[in-house]
Amino acid sequence: MTSEDEPVQHCTLDEPADLRVALDEAAIEYLDVDDDKTVAIYRSAVFVVEATEGHATNATAFTVELWEPPTDNFEYEPDDLLTTFTDKLIPQKRSQR
Repeated sequence: MTSEDEPVQHCTLDEPADLRVALDEAAIEYLDVDDDKTVAIYRSAVFVVEATEGHATNATAFTVELWEPPTDNFEYEPDDLLTTFTDKLIPQKRSQR
């Protein structure tokens, strides 16, 4: 689903995390796609969160792709929106690549 033109952020975690529990705790709406992939809605933007090491329930690395930009007309930078989303998802437990 990730294309080279779409903004993507790669994250690694110090310890395994359940990404779906993290989404719940951050009050971010989401839909499970499969064992590794989840679609999330944050600030009216659509993100694809995919575990790249482990599964969504025990990921040690994951990618976040901005799949659809926000539907409202506010101005945003895709990388800033990705960073805000990942900071809310896994605060202080990750490193970016």
